[in-house]
Amino acid sequence: MLAALAFSLVLAGTVKGTIGIGMPIVAFPLLSAFLEVRTAVALLTLPLVLSNIPQAMENGAGAGLARLRRLAPVLLGTIPGVAAGVLFVDTGSDPQFARAAAGSALIVTALLMLAAPKLHVGPQHVAAGVAAGFLGGLMGGVAAIPGPIVFVFLLAKGLRGSEFTGEASMFLVVSSLVLAFVLAGTGSFNWWDVLISAAALAPVALGMYVGQKLRDRIAPETFKRLVLFAVLASGLELVRRAVLA
Repeated sequence: MLAALAFSLVLAGTVKGTIGIGMPIVAFPLLSAFLEVRTAVALLTLPLVLSNIPQAMENGAGAGLARLRRLAPVLLGTIPGVAAGVLFVDTGSDPQFARAAAGSALIVTALLMLAAPKLHVGPQHVAAGVAAGFLGGLMGGVAAIPGPIVFVFLLAKGLRGSEFTGEASMFLVVSSLVLAFVLAGTGSFNWWDVLISAAALAPVALGMYVGQKLRDRIAPETFKRLVLFAVLASGLELVRRAVLA
């Protein structure tokens, strides 16, 4: 079982290293075949946060700060979006309905992008960035998946390869911190959870190393399709969890 768990984490890390996203989409279904849901979530906690930092800071602190500046409109929308999503769930609204709606929105968005590959958003479209950040934050607050809508926005900006993974990872780092802050005081993992999650870092890091070697060998349009398929898989997984809950 340990070998199967390690392989699952390496595979998830490889996907993350190659296209910059997709680790939980790959890892969670595989891990839940061997572990209870809560244990699988605990195992992925630290890798989900820490795996994004190296890509967010790739090429140094200056490059990281430049990514933050470019993401400013997106992050401006993310903060109220996360707060609204958490408030929506905390006020007693049906979380399964919210997850199903979020998953359906992701599926439609990914299919539209695949069917209309010429969709383009220029850097001057600040409003589009704020809207994408708000919707991403809303999905983060409701379903703990803030990334896919913002990933589609980054693709529409024309980002590919290391440019995409750098900005996507920076967004995930910041949005995860915002979500953690908003959820502070609602409960946390114990020390045993932290230890098993730390143990998962090594196989994930190995997979990411392999994926990063593959990343820059992928043609830009193939890269875009891989990201969109990951977004589509994310939407399908949300709907599946909502229906089977």
